[in-house]
Amino acid sequence: MPDKTVTHAATSRAAQAAETRQRLLAAAVDLFSTRSYEHVAAGDIAKAAGVAHGLLFHYFGCKRGIYLQAIREAVDQLDEAFSFEPALPPAQQLRRALTSNLRYLSSRRGLALRLVLGGRGADPEAWEVFEGGRWRAIGATWTMLGLDPENHALRLTGRAAVAAIDEATVYWLNNEGEFSAEVMVEYMVELMVAGLRSAAALDPGLDTAAAVDRLLDTGRQ
Repeated sequence: MPDKTVTHAATSRAAQAAETRQRLLAAAVDLFSTRSYEHVAAGDIAKAAGVAHGLLFHYFGCKRGIYLQAIREAVDQLDEAFSFEPALPPAQQLRRALTSNLRYLSSRRGLALRLVLGGRGADPEAWEVFEGGRWRAIGATWTMLGLDPENHALRLTGRAAVAAIDEATVYWLNNEGEFSAEVMVEYMVELMVAGLRSAAALDPGLDTAAAVDRLLDTGRQ
């Protein structure tokens, strides 16, 4: 039988390692949210996490390693923020998800602006991670509305809507005092409604009327 003391010690070390790694990652997300990549040193991350400098290299290899993992962590958090509650009507589900998404981006303003504005050329690897999150959001939205997320007309429409929402979000992040989050959410819903109504221009056999009705049923009646 394995020595219980040895097993417990190994479990404790694994838990401590996981905690240290998560502290480094959380510190990296915070720092990259407020400073550009070039202005964050590996030592800054270790200091913010309260751990030895060498542990960053042990767990992530280099500053770029933890940067990319921080992007993945941020995108995972965005996925969590933009999630649906099936018990609610679709209109409420989408508005809650958009509101949660805006709040998260506002709390990570610097990182959000770099992700949205940076483009593929700025950091292709980080961009691909962010792109994956975008596609998941589009697919989840169309599925929630009873639409086929693999339909090419809807995929294009989703990308167009996301591009418009991204630009609106950037403007809002730079001018938060001009419009409330609630107003922005309603505006984004209208962008999606317009996109769905125009999708028939790409696929005349596509019927999005029911999905539009679901979005416009705000539950306020």
